[in-house]
Amino acid sequence: MHISTILAALGAALVIGCLQVSASEPANKTEEFVATDEWQVVAEGQAIPKGLHVRINLQTGVKEAKLLDESERGTALQSKSSDEEKPLSLEHKADIIEESVRKSKEHRSYAELRKAYKDFQKNFRTDGEVIVQLLEQYRNLSKTPVQSELKIKLNVLENLEYLLHQIDNALVFIDNGSLDDVLLPIVVNDTNTDLRISAMRVLGALTGNNPKAQIKVFERNFGSHLAQILMTSSNSAEISSALHAFGALLRKFPLAQQRILSTSGTQALIGVLRSADVELRNKAKVVTLISDLVVEKRSVIDASRDASPEVADTTVAQYVLLDFETWLQSHGYCAALEAVLSQDYVHLLDQPEAVEQFIIALDTTESLCQPLWSKSATLRHALLTIRNRFAHSEDEYRLEVSQVVAKVCERFYDKQKHTEL
Repeated sequence: MHISTILAALGAALVIGCLQVSASEPANKTEEFVATDEWQVVAEGQAIPKGLHVRINLQTGVKEAKLLDESERGTALQSKSSDEEKPLSLEHKADIIEESVRKSKEHRSYAELRKAYKDFQKNFRTDGEVIVQLLEQYRNLSKTPVQSELKIKLNVLENLEYLLHQIDNALVFIDNGSLDDVLLPIVVNDTNTDLRISAMRVLGALTGNNPKAQIKVFERNFGSHLAQILMTSSNSAEISSALHAFGALLRKFPLAQQRILSTSGTQALIGVLRSADVELRNKAKVVTLISDLVVEKRSVIDASRDASPEVADTTVAQYVLLDFETWLQSHGYCAALEAVLSQDYVHLLDQPEAVEQFIIALDTTESLCQPLWSKSATLRHALLTIRNRFAHSEDEYRLEVSQVVAKVCERFYDKQKHTEL
């Protein structure tokens, strides 16, 4: 309660006390006040009967009194019987105010609040402490867990995935030796698909936009293991999590791109595109990763042209050695993407997001594949069908995608013929 509020309440109490005290004092004058139903001025020192309604003008000091209304009589009688007609002293009224102020404060005492804070401190743990505890819990489980232990392992990995998006937390995880004794054994040797999926999600969270973590993961050859999973797995969720971890490891890390993509990495990505067992959503993720890596190299090299020679030497050297576009061509990327769009375009009509990903890839890698794509009648038919179908849609997003497809068609094909269908 504010001080001004307390003072106002105290002032009101003083006024009431004065009125009641004055009402109980004997009159200095013999003339007695005769009350009516109307307000009348009470002369100074004039005695007034008990049980009247009295008021005072604080500005003029004039005191007035009248008989109680019917609605006020019950309240007055209750007050009279309970209080023996004895007015409260000013000291007692001050105590009431103080009590009201005290009760308006926090219900819990300072000692209780202090105890609650100590309990909070006792149970509070930093992210790093939580990570260490989770890892200890995981390591205490058997290597071939029963179903109950499997659920605990999956829960631990899920919590780690959430925590390791933060760079500092990821480094705590690595410094604890967990790449070697937790993630690597799962990704390489574990036969449980759910555990492998969870471990690769943790790996993706660990390495995303975290150069120090990328280096540690690269040094333990995770790239080759992920590529192997992409080439051999037929499980949609496993392929998706492997692509996520693979992309997190490679992006903005030219050394890893050079070592991994020049060997099995590019072959693994193209293999996913060619597989009849892989759904379009994962194939769209593949072409998005390929497109991102191609654009990344071009952007760095273009930016280096405006940089000083010293900076260009240090930032571009690894990208210059990176020949990803040649590896794509040698592994049949152009034909693989053409086949996906030509054969599966009917299914893409219900997946505008995937269509946009494929069209961006066509645009990004046009310089590699334009001679093949511009002569493909099946690819042309697929693109025009998608364009026309989306152009007649009422969905705004599909209309935007149709415009992008139309621009690609204009570049690839004869303008006089692309209005067919």
